[in-house]
Amino acid sequence: MKHRMGGSIWIIAIVLFAATLAAYSNSFWAPFVFDDLQTIQRNASVRFGDLGFAFYPRALLFKTFTWNSIWSGQEVWSYHVLNFVLHFLNGLLVFVIAGRILRLTATDINRRTYAALAAAFFLLHPLQTESVTYISSRSELLSTFFYLLGLLAFIVWPPDHIGFLCGAVVGLAYVFGVGAKETAVTLPAAILLYDFLFISKGRFRALLSRWRFYSLYILGASATIYYLLTVGLKEVVGSHVSGNLSSWHYFLTETRVLIRYLQLTFLPFGLNLDYDFRPSAGIADPAVLFSVVLLLALGILGWRLRERAPIFAFSIFWFFVTLSPTSSFAPIADVIFEHRMYLPLAGLAISFPLLVKRFSPRRPLFSCWILAALVIGTVSRNYVWGDEIRLFTDVVAKSSHKKRPYNSLAFAYYKRGDYDHAVAVLENGMEKIPDGIDYLGDFLGTMYLKQGQYGKAIQLFQREAREFTGKQLAETYNHLGMAYLYIWTDLQNRQNQITAAEFDSRKEEVLKPAAEAFSKGLEIMPGMASMLDEYINTMCWRGRGSALETAAVARLRLNENFDFARATEAQKTEKFSDLYTIGKVAFNNGDYARADNYFEEAEKIKNDVKIVFFNHGYALAALKQDERAIEKYIQAIRVEPVFIEAHHNLGLIYMNRRDYPKAIESFTEVLRFEPNYVSAHLHLASIYAAEGKKDLAREHISSVLAVSPNNPQAAAIARQLGL
Repeated sequence: MKHRMGGSIWIIAIVLFAATLAAYSNSFWAPFVFDDLQTIQRNASVRFGDLGFAFYPRALLFKTFTWNSIWSGQEVWSYHVLNFVLHFLNGLLVFVIAGRILRLTATDINRRTYAALAAAFFLLHPLQTESVTYISSRSELLSTFFYLLGLLAFIVWPPDHIGFLCGAVVGLAYVFGVGAKETAVTLPAAILLYDFLFISKGRFRALLSRWRFYSLYILGASATIYYLLTVGLKEVVGSHVSGNLSSWHYFLTETRVLIRYLQLTFLPFGLNLDYDFRPSAGIADPAVLFSVVLLLALGILGWRLRERAPIFAFSIFWFFVTLSPTSSFAPIADVIFEHRMYLPLAGLAISFPLLVKRFSPRRPLFSCWILAALVIGTVSRNYVWGDEIRLFTDVVAKSSHKKRPYNSLAFAYYKRGDYDHAVAVLENGMEKIPDGIDYLGDFLGTMYLKQGQYGKAIQLFQREAREFTGKQLAETYNHLGMAYLYIWTDLQNRQNQITAAEFDSRKEEVLKPAAEAFSKGLEIMPGMASMLDEYINTMCWRGRGSALETAAVARLRLNENFDFARATEAQKTEKFSDLYTIGKVAFNNGDYARADNYFEEAEKIKNDVKIVFFNHGYALAALKQDERAIEKYIQAIRVEPVFIEAHHNLGLIYMNRRDYPKAIESFTEVLRFEPNYVSAHLHLASIYAAEGKKDLAREHISSVLAVSPNNPQAAAIARQLGL
C-alpha cells in the first residue's frame, strides 16, 4: 500500500512537470526585457560579482543572477531554466501544503487528487507568466520558495512542540525569503492565519499556547515591516515611482487594483506587462466605492467561513495578507504588476478544486477543461513574451496613453537597428500623449540623429531646453551639443567635396553652438564627465584646447595643497575636471604619455567614470601597453557593462594578439546591443575567415553589406570568401 502511494506521488509529480513544461516550452529563449537591462545586463555586481555572502537588498536574488552570468553569460536560456525549476518546485510545495490542509479539513474527497489539481492551477495559470518568463521577476519565485518552505516547516511541526526551535527553523526560511524579495515579510502573518484556522480552529485563546514561537517575530518582523514601508519597497520594487501619490490616494487606487487581480485570477484576459492604471482621486469615485464594498464583503465572507469552510477562509485572507506589502498604504513604484500575484495565487489555488467540486456536477472532466484552457493561455502569453517587439507592441496597444511602453517599443526597434520604426513609435507616442516630451523627447531626438535628421533633432532639443530645469535641462544641453557634433562628423566626411574656405566657415557655425550647449550644461552639472569630455573635444577642434589646458593648470597650481580627505564634493569635481582636461587635451594632441599621467591622477579622485577609463585604455593601447589598456577597458566595462565602444576596443586588442575566443566574445557583446555595428561584423568576419569558418564569416559580411552595400573592406572579404 505504501509502495502504491509513493508511486502515485511520483506519477503526480511527473504529470505536473510534463504539463508545466508544455506550458512553458516556448519561453526558454524569451529575451531580456524591461528592467532586465538594469537588473542584469547593466548591473556590474551581477556581471562581475563574486559569490561571497553580503548583506544588501535582494542579495540572494542577485547572487542567482551572478550564477547564471557565470554559467551562460548573456545567453538567456540558463536564466529561464532556473526560473522554470523554481516555479516547478513552488508548485510541488503547493501540492504538499494543499495535501496537508485537506487532510485536516476534508474527509469525503481524494485528497491527493485535489492537492494535485491545486498545484496544477498554480503552475499552469497564465497570470504566472510574468513571474516565470520575465527574468527579473525571479524575485517572486525565489521569495515564494522560501515563504512556502517556512510555512510547510510550521505545518509539519507537531503542534504541541511548536516553540523556539520551530521558530528558528522558520526564521531561517524567513531570512532567505526576505533576501530574495522584501514582500516575504508577511510570512509570520500567513503562519498565524494557518494556525488560527486549522490548529486553533478559529479560537484566539488557543494561539497563546504558542507564544514562544510568535515572540521571536514581534520585534524582528515589526522592524522589518517599518523599514520596508518607509524605505525598502520604495527603493527596489518596480521601475518608476507611481506619480507621487499620497498614502491615502495610493490605498484608494489599490482597492481597484485588488479587484483587478481577482478578475485576472478567474478570467485571465488582457494580461499586460505595463498597465496604464489611473490613480483614484477620492473615496467618492464610483469604482473605488464598488471595490471597497466588494472587498469588505469578501473579508466578511472569509470570517463567516472560518469554521465551516476554513480552506476558503484561508484563501481569502491569504490573498489580503500576501498583497499587503504592495497593495496597502505605502506608495511604491507602479501601482499594479501581475508578478505581485505569484505568491497570492499559491493560497488561492488551494480552493480551486473545492470550487470546482461545488459548482460542477462533472468535476474531473470540468477541471481538466479548465487546466487545458490555462495551458493554452500560458503558451499564448509566452508567445507574446518570446519577442521583445511583439511584447511591447502588445503593451502599447493596451496602454496607449502611457509613456513608458512607447519608449520600450522604440528601444526594442533601436536594438535591432530599425531606426525608422523607432521614430514612428516615438512620434506616435508624442502625438497620443501631449506632455510626452519629458519622457520620449530625448530618445526621439537621438533617433532623429541616427536617421540623419539633424534639424529635427536640434529643434526638439531646443524645445526641451525651454521647458526643462535642473538635471533634465543639463542633459538636454548635452543632447543639443551632441546633435551639432553629428553635423560636424557629417561635415568632416564631406570635406573633400567643398572648398577649404567653405569648410572653415561651416566648421565654426557648427562647433560654436555645440561648445555653448556643453558649457551651459556643465554650469548646471559640472560633474557630468561625458559632457566635459565632449566639451574638451569641441574646443580642441576649434583650436582652443591649449586655452583650456592653461586655465586648468593654473587652477591646479592654486590648489597644490588639495586634501582629498577634507575636500568637498565640489572641490573634488573641480580637481578631477582639471586633471581630466589636461589629460584629454594631451590625448587629442597625440601626447599619449602625458595623457596617461593625468588620467591616472584623475582616476585617483574619481574611480567610477567610464569615459576616463575608456580614453586611458585608448592612450595605453597607442603606447603599446596592451596589458594596462585591457585593464582600463575592463574597468570601464565594470562601471558600464553595456559600454559598446569599450567592448569593441577590447576586442581589437585581443584580435591583434590573436586571442580569437576573447575577441569574438567582445565583438559579439557589441552586436548584442548594436546589431548594425559595421566594424564589429567586419572583425568577426575576418576572424572566422582566418579560422576557416566561412559560413560564419559570410553571415557577418552579409550583415555589413545589408547596411553598407559599398563598404570596400566587406567587398574585399566577400571576394576572399567567394561571395
